[in-house]
Amino acid sequence: MADKPGELEAVRCDSGLVFLKKQPYIICVMTTYLSPREDGNAVIRKIGRLVYDHFDRLERSSEYGRIISER
Repeated sequence: MADKPGELEAVRCDSGLVFLKKQPYIICVMTTYLSPREDGNAVIRKIGRLVYDHFDRLERSSEYGRIISER
């Protein structure tokens, strides 16, 4: 994985490359109008986790959508 975070006043963002074997992906999350500003980091973490879980499930699934193996 590689990522590049960024911030300005009341703004947080993070872009990343995730190198899964069969399902690599790029993600970019941007937030604004933050109060308190730590909210942006929490939102980015939550979205990142949801997206990773989705692609990880695809990575472990057959072409018919059945999970082949657990982690």
